[in-house]
Amino acid sequence: MSAPGPDDPDRPPLPFRNCPTCGELDLRRERARADYDRSAETDANVLLRKHRREAHDR
Repeated sequence: MSAPGPDDPDRPPLPFRNCPTCGELDLRRERARADYDRSAETDANVLLRKHRREAHDR
């Protein structure tokens, strides 16, 4: 069995360095976590995955 990769849907997506949009979505996710707002955290994860696919082809 192999270890899960960075694009594993069961793990939070990783932001790309030096990408302002990734950074903003990561910050949104961190704020949601700090507020214990799991719905907003999930929304940020979905948006970050979508952005990664569209902007970074991953």
